[in-house]
Amino acid sequence: MSSHTHSPARRVSNVPHEAWYAAALSTEVGSTPLARRVLGQRVVLFRTSTGQAVALTDRCVHAPVALSEGRVQGDEIIAPYSGFRYDASGTCTSVPSQERVPYGARVHAYPVHEDGSFIWVWPGEPALAALRRPPSTEWLRDPAWTTFGDQVETRASIRLMQDNFADITHVTHVDPEIAPPALGDGPPPPLEVQVSETSVSFWREYPPAPMPAWQSLVMELPAWRRLPQREEGEFVSPGLWVDRWTVDLEDGRSARWIFTHALTPVSENSTRHVWRVSRDFSPSPAVDGTVTPLFTRYYQRVRHLLEDMQRIVDEDGPVFEVRVAADAAGSQVRRIMDRLVADEVGVRD
Repeated sequence: MSSHTHSPARRVSNVPHEAWYAAALSTEVGSTPLARRVLGQRVVLFRTSTGQAVALTDRCVHAPVALSEGRVQGDEIIAPYSGFRYDASGTCTSVPSQERVPYGARVHAYPVHEDGSFIWVWPGEPALAALRRPPSTEWLRDPAWTTFGDQVETRASIRLMQDNFADITHVTHVDPEIAPPALGDGPPPPLEVQVSETSVSFWREYPPAPMPAWQSLVMELPAWRRLPQREEGEFVSPGLWVDRWTVDLEDGRSARWIFTHALTPVSENSTRHVWRVSRDFSPSPAVDGTVTPLFTRYYQRVRHLLEDMQRIVDEDGPVFEVRVAADAAGSQVRRIMDRLVADEVGVRD
């Protein structure tokens, strides 16, 4: 006898599926079904009566109707057209028109991990999820850090977005007002890169340099003050990128920024981007009022440029691109992404 189940198909060819991706913010998911696309797959998220987050394929096994258009009752979700009921494991528990449930009727249940900030789902083979630890973003919940941000859907591939985060030297051209002067003060110092099997971290130390005017203002420091600064970046996993910028103060303290990017492919050329900017100094709302519009504008400009890049790639196709020293980290990220995909589809160079 066959099992009547909808298993997700591979719909985004050049992105690893055996990875954790942020399907939603923890605050977005409740007793009302939430529809999302994760790597092209239809996903419905909801919480059971105990608060457990659940992610299922967003399609009833009886008819092509979205479960997200239905309702949650207790620990089950009810399809709006057929009335089929599904529990947290995806098993169909009830069919209104007959007493017996068809053998094996179920929808795919995604492995889920909730860290208090995001609900991470694993769109690949469920049995492999336990082999890879979900990303951690504990600073987003740490009261020592003040955080703001937004989420947008960018009409660009996750690969283009990763290339962007791997090289911050472009910031001086995208938004000169927000860019640290250290970035534009001649060629940057050498980039140190460290690579593991599935991650890339990199850093560089800048000699003492002024800070941008807005940062001097919020830190209440003279605009002429020259201070050592450090850039750090990390490709944590395909679905999470973290950048850090540290200013070393003269009294031995440091002022730190963390830039968090949760990236979830919606399709081949569209990515859900949750960005967060965190700082461990000047926690006042007045500072938020100064920096939030600046970073919102910056990420809007980045989004526009990435979407324009994607349009050109879609129209013209891939061409040879000249690589430079600033691409050192991005090149390693590309290699890891390529290898992870090749491992999944069984093709290696």
